[in-house]
Amino acid sequence: MSDARERAREETFDAARAMHAARLVAVSSGNVSCRVDGEAAIAITPTSVAWDDLQLDQIAIVALDGTLLDAPFRPSAELPLHLAVYHARADAGAVVHTHGTSVTALSLLRRPLPPVIDEIVAWFGGEVEVAEYAFSGTAALARNVVAALGDRAAVILASHGDVCVGATAGDALRVASLMESAAAAYLTALAAGEPVRLTDEAIAAARAIYLRRMRR
Repeated sequence: MSDARERAREETFDAARAMHAARLVAVSSGNVSCRVDGEAAIAITPTSVAWDDLQLDQIAIVALDGTLLDAPFRPSAELPLHLAVYHARADAGAVVHTHGTSVTALSLLRRPLPPVIDEIVAWFGGEVEVAEYAFSGTAALARNVVAALGDRAAVILASHGDVCVGATAGDALRVASLMESAAAAYLTALAAGEPVRLTDEAIAAARAIYLRRMRR
């Protein structure tokens, strides 16, 4: 096991445990991956392993063409989705897929998260769109996610949850945590009325912050 692969495994493992501790997932739902430095490969969490039972040596190493390089446990069923995001987004160093309660509620409503607070644009890049529904683990879902994600850091999966990207697994997890918080605030506001979108000027200013962060 190379040092780069071991670091990627550790980063993925730590983010996965933190994701579970933050209650963004339950039991074995959701998944995490990150790029292996210097290789066309990723580390990704295994399928059907409860987060409480996850061990570092269960994290799989998979080439970007889908070849299993070191997979003591079968990789996440959402492997096609992760690979599609890495192929489409050279700036993505990690991908996190969560099932937070508020984000999932938006996904059930098939409702995007509009730019109603600065953080939605500054951290996610703009309105978070909803990817068209496709069954979990399919190539169709992967295509739909990439199309709806665009150059932003987050996308909602219809009737499913969300996918967030970042330069590191920690960054992607921060995006996912902020997504859950923003979704909760938006749903609370919707119960009282229609939230007001930011002005075009505010959106442009926050978008500039997002682009600077993603170019780091």
